[in-house]
Amino acid sequence: MDELLGDSEVNPNRVGIRADVLMDILNDLNSHPELQRIFGQPVLYGLVVVSDHNDLRIEDGGIVPLTTEDEERFLSILQDIIEVNAT
Repeated sequence: MDELLGDSEVNPNRVGIRADVLMDILNDLNSHPELQRIFGQPVLYGLVVVSDHNDLRIEDGGIVPLTTEDEERFLSILQDIIEVNAT
């Protein structure tokens, strides 16, 4: 089981993302034609940002039923968009 880090400890594996970059990622997701086909418009209506012990993730919100193929394609597009915006 993972232990919570004390105030004096910093997780060496953590990654920071500026809020403006997060907005760019969300905007890119919202304007992606394939995601518009999968989720409808606006794309962001079908997505959620979840927090797991301060670990933020963008996930399918369960509003739109997805096939396995749609889910895999969403995750692939999400990864590509994150990588493009991380540079």
